[in-house]
Amino acid sequence: MFNFDVPRYEKVVSDAIALRPQIEAAVDKVCQEGYSNIFFIGCGGTYAHSLPMKYWMDSDSTIETHSVIAAEFMAMHHQKFTKDSVCVFSTRSGNTKEIVAAAKFCKEAGARTMVYVSNDNTPVCEYADYKFFSFAEDDCLCEAIYTYMITLLGRFMKNAGQFEKYDVFMDQYAKIVPFLLEAKESYEDKCAAIAAEHKDTDYHMIVGSGMLWGEAYDYAMCILEEMQWIKTKSIHAAEYFHGTLELVEEGTSLILFYGEDETRPLMDRVMEFSKKITKSINVFDTKDIKLPFDDPQFRKIVSPMVMYAITERLSCHLEKERKHPLTTRRYYRQMEY
Repeated sequence: MFNFDVPRYEKVVSDAIALRPQIEAAVDKVCQEGYSNIFFIGCGGTYAHSLPMKYWMDSDSTIETHSVIAAEFMAMHHQKFTKDSVCVFSTRSGNTKEIVAAAKFCKEAGARTMVYVSNDNTPVCEYADYKFFSFAEDDCLCEAIYTYMITLLGRFMKNAGQFEKYDVFMDQYAKIVPFLLEAKESYEDKCAAIAAEHKDTDYHMIVGSGMLWGEAYDYAMCILEEMQWIKTKSIHAAEYFHGTLELVEEGTSLILFYGEDETRPLMDRVMEFSKKITKSINVFDTKDIKLPFDDPQFRKIVSPMVMYAITERLSCHLEKERKHPLTTRRYYRQMEY
């Protein structure tokens, strides 16, 4: 695969999987002490990656959860947030200002903070009641974050009597690394072709739903906009027909993120309409990917991570075709704002 370090990837994901005993011990302690609800608190990508987890909890559990943007959370005086809340954070750098401020706020309010961080001994660590550290970088960060959150939430659900197959799932999940690598390889040629075709395309629509709405939001904003400076709109499949469809013309680029949850028919509706207008439709579908699970419901849980794994190949080839490094920024972390 182009510009991809397989041993590094294997180590990053495996190290995140190895956090399972620490995560389970922390969740078990919180459950023994009691809690009222769970807050996912993030910004940018870490907020986006919490949205599938919120969908999973809402569709498969009665545990009360909230997914909030750190800066807005700090401003809004959320009435469901109390000292009995559990606050879940993820951060690569460990020094994102909004995340550090929110973690400090939550800890000082008496709530318990659970933090996954990819760079240890960084400012956010000071405010973590439970810290889970494993190294990761941007191209493989999502797999580490999802591994942390899936393990954490699955354990909360098991302890609530709402995920009887948790241990079976986690044992099978531990074997996922070669399947993710195979997934990337299976999309390599397709992504190279899309990147070559669209290296000069100046606008894309990315559509997702259910477990993959967060990934559509993330890929549009954090990859194409931030890392490639391409104008992109993320669109929820259920909302596509309430405005955005009016901008579809012949040649408009649509990228559809197909998952395996209850909302897949919403994506079909988008496809059926859109193909009447434009031929520039590219589909990424987690159903194409072989995974180590014997229960179809398990595939739903990991679908956002699988989507991230295969779309990373598109990011890599866009970087090459557009001669625009994914690390280049004009403003983000380049100045005060």
